[in-house]
Amino acid sequence: MTSSGRTHYATRLAVATYDLFHSGNADLPFYLGCASRFGGPILELGAGTGRVVMALAAAGYEAVGLEVSATMLEVASAKVAKAAAGARIRLVNGDMREFALQQMFSLTLIPARAFQFLLTSKDQRQALNCIRRHLLPGGYLVVDLFDPNFEVLFTSDFESRFTREVKDPRSEHRFRRAVVARTVDRVQQRLNETLRIEELDGEGNVIDSEESSWSLRWIMRQEMAYLLELCGFEPVEEFSDFQGSAPDYGREQLWIARAH
Repeated sequence: MTSSGRTHYATRLAVATYDLFHSGNADLPFYLGCASRFGGPILELGAGTGRVVMALAAAGYEAVGLEVSATMLEVASAKVAKAAAGARIRLVNGDMREFALQQMFSLTLIPARAFQFLLTSKDQRQALNCIRRHLLPGGYLVVDLFDPNFEVLFTSDFESRFTREVKDPRSEHRFRRAVVARTVDRVQQRLNETLRIEELDGEGNVIDSEESSWSLRWIMRQEMAYLLELCGFEPVEEFSDFQGSAPDYGREQLWIARAH
């Protein structure tokens, strides 16, 4: 993913609270199932703090995690160093549009909508072509996107709709993350948001805060199918959730594609 689309994940509080705000693992059985079907070694793009790549390694797979944010990678590296399966993991600081790993993979994963931080169709094609060059013949690509729900994209009630709070069990402090500004570019299919993270003590007082931003590009189903085919992939399965449900408006776009 591009650093320009993902500056949020290079800021202090955003990185420190990433695991708190992304503690759900409902997608892990799906990715582990893909690993069982397609084998390794496995490449994860947008590895973040290592949630998925560590689960893959714990299941016995050799895995490489590529992440553009050096700050996020520091957190992942510290976790990998303590993990029993850490020897099966290689972490790389790099951009999914342009990387050269001197290794071929049976499977590439792009979880958590990381592909949508690529803000132009050129960036997307560049990334897909680079992925294709790193896949073994007949290797597989799995990509998670959100399917655009236009009522949600164009809502004016974004601050209350997207405010979340989590509790840090170590400090007992709460962290509040809110979208405080939003612009939507209907032509470029781009969502730009300003986020505020606040740290609250046990009495509810704000003791720290920061603002950051991110930009994402939404992708229509037909557009994604064409992108995959254009870059040498054959879409073979498509789901709307991690339980294998059929495609549906406004939910997930989960693609499984095979390299030609």
